[in-house]
Amino acid sequence: MNFEDLKELLPESILEIAEIIGYPATLKLVEALGGVSFPFSKGISALGKTRVDMLIHAVGKDAADKLMGHFGGEDLFIPRCAVAFREARNRRFIAELNDLRSTGTSVLMALSMLCPRYGFTDRFAWDLLNKRNGAQPVKQDSLF
Repeated sequence: MNFEDLKELLPESILEIAEIIGYPATLKLVEALGGVSFPFSKGISALGKTRVDMLIHAVGKDAADKLMGHFGGEDLFIPRCAVAFREARNRRFIAELNDLRSTGTSVLMALSMLCPRYGFTDRFAWDLLNKRNGAQPVKQDSLF
């Protein structure tokens, strides 16, 4: 996934981090620590050293040093970026669907192959395709 292609879906704090360490390292940070408040300690105490080690393990020494220099002493919530990850997943799904269609595979067969792999229903896939094509999803009337 290219995080930079999804800038419009990323929170401001992630864009700020990306300015400091770049998008590839920011993606690694979100994958490793997304969803938690992370105290950017100075690494002095044993607990601080553990956090620094976690950061180095997530993004590498150079990027960790840059983040510590910028945010040292602050607590920063690292968002999960769920909207951006969902959009990336949907784009991959559409691209794979289009690849299958270009080889002569029917839409129904492609959906049968891809939906289980992506973990969503064919109804969700049809809604996704309709939204991408500008159509409104069909709402079924209540039976009762």
